[in-house]
Amino acid sequence: MSENSFGNGGDLSESARRSLSRRGFLGVTAGTGAGMLLAACGGGDSGSTTTSGGGGGGPVSGATPAERAINGIKALDLPADYEITVFSEDLSIQAAVVTKDAFESASGIKLNIQEAPYLEYASKVLNDATRKAGTFDCVLMETNRMGDLDNAGYLVDISDWVERYNPDLPGMIAPQWRVWSQYSGKYVGLPTDGDVFMFYYRKDLLENAAEQSAFEDRFGRALEVPTTYDEYNEVVEFFNRPDDKLYGAVEWRVRGVTYNWFNQRLWSGGGTYFDDEMSATINSAAGVQALEDMKALNEFMPPDVLSYGYVETVEAMANGSTFSNITWPAAGKNVSDPSTSKTVGKWGFTTVPGYVVDGTPNPKSISAPGYNFIVSEFSKKNKEAVYLYGQWLVSPENLTIAAANPQGNTDAIRQSTFDSPKMAKVFPGARGYLRAQMANLEQAVPDPILPGYAEYTQALEIEISTYMTSDGSAQDALDTAAEKWDEVTDGFGRDQQLEVWTSFLDAYDA
Repeated sequence: MSENSFGNGGDLSESARRSLSRRGFLGVTAGTGAGMLLAACGGGDSGSTTTSGGGGGGPVSGATPAERAINGIKALDLPADYEITVFSEDLSIQAAVVTKDAFESASGIKLNIQEAPYLEYASKVLNDATRKAGTFDCVLMETNRMGDLDNAGYLVDISDWVERYNPDLPGMIAPQWRVWSQYSGKYVGLPTDGDVFMFYYRKDLLENAAEQSAFEDRFGRALEVPTTYDEYNEVVEFFNRPDDKLYGAVEWRVRGVTYNWFNQRLWSGGGTYFDDEMSATINSAAGVQALEDMKALNEFMPPDVLSYGYVETVEAMANGSTFSNITWPAAGKNVSDPSTSKTVGKWGFTTVPGYVVDGTPNPKSISAPGYNFIVSEFSKKNKEAVYLYGQWLVSPENLTIAAANPQGNTDAIRQSTFDSPKMAKVFPGARGYLRAQMANLEQAVPDPILPGYAEYTQALEIEISTYMTSDGSAQDALDTAAEKWDEVTDGFGRDQQLEVWTSFLDAYDA
């Protein structure tokens, strides 16, 4: 087995360790970064972002973030029947569901938990923001939506409360916690989730002596966990056996967020989203390579893969019809649940492979998108109380409870969760799974967080989906998407977009 596999608790090789520690993706845009670092706790002018106001006073007593949150709520002396409405998509909301009883018991506040399917929930939040309705007091929202929520006046500046109540944000994994909790220099969210792509493979097949011998006869090299896309393509082709109802890979291909798989390959090939003047560069040679290779991979996936989203890809893992998948960490828990999976104990977990750039493997995982607990500016409830519920939810003990739930998709973001003995016992092999997630976070590249995110990604998604089902070229598809990106940038203001994007990159590399 390759040294970069975590399926049996293996350690990284020294060369891989050096690779994981690099922040090389920032080199392309380093020239735009001077003087734009986000402040450690607020500062700057965020336009429509509003202020938390009543966060005055000294620090609140309590040995832990959860204790301080409950003490803060009790000090507010709210009515006995007080209720907070929390909303998210139907998997992320499980973080609130599995901790609901404990919060209500400790705080005296009732939770009204609402949910919607993943492809519908964001539009409901944005509609709430547009109408200023205050339907939801707080939402668990993808971090890439913060620019659009800020433009809609939805974000509450929680900097004062972060300082007063101390949710221990640095106890979360960097740089993600800095990037996800701040926007335009102010704290606006509390990270709930450590989303990043991981590479899953059937270790029982990879370690089979007969398979190893057959692979070496065919490809002239040992069968190992792939670290480059060239190696990955060979392994996927080898294990693609439709007659045996086994496919080499499954990836999300239904129109929705297929761009995440593109973005990951784009960065690995040495590309980026924008140049120093904020012109789109997704149509670079690296982008064309990424898109062409994604389409070529479809040959080794199920014939109906263009209808596959998260649920379908995880089902393929659970029923044993795929050798591999590149997807979010929640899949590792899902396929390790004996009540729903036929492949428990058969999966290895490791880092996403990469292209070879200038003679060196350049593996990249997409850190997308992560979820934030966000207080709605249009909530009619006491916003400090709403914030304090969020601090309680993202406390070390409660995020560990949420991450340990195999039915949810909350992924570890706190170091204490990665280190928790409880997490190590969630399923056999969980230690290797957690180490693999950490390693992918180390080699992660950012999902763009800036105004117009939905417009950018929709334009790219349309062209990717069209290319997958047509005879057109990848270059033409990406040229069209890049033109639309530049239109979006100019519509929001090129200078403004460049400032937000540069601040984002600086926070990522702080």
